Amino acid sequence: MRRIALIAAATLGLAAQAWAAPPRLYEIDVLVFANHLRKLDGNEHWNQEKITPIAGFKKALSPSHGLPQGSQLAVAQSILARHPHYTILAARSWVQNVIALRKTKAVRITSHRDGRLKGVIRVFQWRLMHVALDLHYTPSGATRSSSQTTVYQLVESRPVALRATNYFDHPKFGVLVRVVPYTGPVTTPH
Repeated sequence: MRRIALIAAATLGLAAQAWAAPPRLYEIDVLVFANHLRKLDGNEHWNQEKITPIAGFKKALSPSHGLPQGSQLAVAQSILARHPHYTILAARSWVQNVIALRKTKAVRITSHRDGRLKGVIRVFQWRLMHVALDLHYTPSGATRSSSQTTVYQLVESRPVALRATNYFDHPKFGVLVRVVPYTGPVTTPH
């Protein structure tokens, strides 16, 4: 009986060590850009009443870093910035511990200067790495009527490939996301 108790205690000790494993840190790079090509919207219409509030926006962390020089998304940013049909809305990079959805913190994404983009991104682990977006984009000068401003919303959650550029598409704006395992010094969003 004593031997069984010792084996059970040792097993529980190993299980506790597994749960207390060091965090898995990932660098997340995000590039959001507006698309000004008119023919891509396919004459779609967006109902203003269906726009939902952004959950967790006020409590979200705010990354202060732009994209690291030499990153693949920094290269994409420079190419898109030179093209007349695209406008860069946000370019952010941060390092975070990727955990289960209920425990992960949202990260706030807003446009650089004009407030036309706001929303949150969550990166979480659920069997596979996932990215969940809830972004609102208000094009400059876009109105539905004299009293309402047109707002486009992109709400999507899906698995993403590590070390790859993942594209989230909307006819009016796009999001590029890269999630890469991180081993350098830690800088977290505030």
